[in-house]
Amino acid sequence: MHHNPAKNVLHRKQTRSEFVADLSQATSHSEDQLRRLLDSARRKLLAARRQRPLPFFDKTIYTGWNAMAIRAYFEAARVLHMDSAREFALRTLNRLMAEAWDGDTQLHHVIAYADNDFNSAPESTNRVPGTLDDYAFTVHALVDGWLASGEMKFYHAAIKLADAMIARFYDSAAEAFHDTAAPPAGTTPLGALGTRRKPIQDSPTPAGNPTAADALLRLEALSGCSEYRKIAEATLNSFSGIVEHFGLYAGSYGLALERLLLDPVQIIVVGSGPDAARLEDAAVARFAINKTVMRIASFRLIAGGIPEALAESLLEASEFRVPPPPGVEAFALVCRGRTCLPPITDVESLLEAIEPGA
Repeated sequence: MHHNPAKNVLHRKQTRSEFVADLSQATSHSEDQLRRLLDSARRKLLAARRQRPLPFFDKTIYTGWNAMAIRAYFEAARVLHMDSAREFALRTLNRLMAEAWDGDTQLHHVIAYADNDFNSAPESTNRVPGTLDDYAFTVHALVDGWLASGEMKFYHAAIKLADAMIARFYDSAAEAFHDTAAPPAGTTPLGALGTRRKPIQDSPTPAGNPTAADALLRLEALSGCSEYRKIAEATLNSFSGIVEHFGLYAGSYGLALERLLLDPVQIIVVGSGPDAARLEDAAVARFAINKTVMRIASFRLIAGGIPEALAESLLEASEFRVPPPPGVEAFALVCRGRTCLPPITDVESLLEAIEPGA
């Protein structure tokens, strides 16, 4: 192990094929015989292990951790063109919304417990209120769900949960988020939940405060709600005097700060077919924390299928004032801040428009 060379963990120094090839040269056995011998040894070891008690592992389905996984699946689906990953993420997100959220302001910490039927949520009397992490990660997952599906229900749910997150966890006096909500009068919080903290350190998952600030900045760019940006900026500013001491463990803070300081760049690919796919691939290819890429059908531009601020920017800008050339099946609109460029129909021009300072 890296911190103590005298210790080690089980690992393979060779692949199975390399090991068999080397061993066959040192013995009279053929490679096929050695493979059969290894398979036999593996079966015997597995049978012996099954006689021992299994180590405990936690089968609880947690809201925040599932929201993080959902985000990863959406990103993998987009970059790797994996429809199966996208559909899995959408199914998981829909279950989270159905079983961990009351549809209004209450998000629960757990979707299902190991001793419950995994196909149903736990009894309401046993439900633990969601933490800051649960709310912040779920807001991100919902925004990603809208980007992946175009379904406005995810966007509207993200707005509701963001507002609930501010109401439950934000300390307007000290300008930062607590990790848990204030307990109702006359109640005693569970265990360590009795101590309210304001998390800033990424260990082992992204910290609640920068994650919440980042989520609010994403929503501000879509909704135009200036209060989201004000709270996000105040939250990041409240830790500015100490964050440098956290080094590697302040990564999520650095990303949120970059999103705050840079103008949001939104690329809307309108249309379908191979041309739209090529434009979307080009828009996604180069990472930028302040960049949002969405692909929508053309009718959604005028049928209420996009958030308020984005719709306003597009209606005032290029799509209706400078229409794409006749016969074009797909085009891209690049908006930086509240200013949108005319429609772009080729990959090279799109990459040039996305470049910082363009």
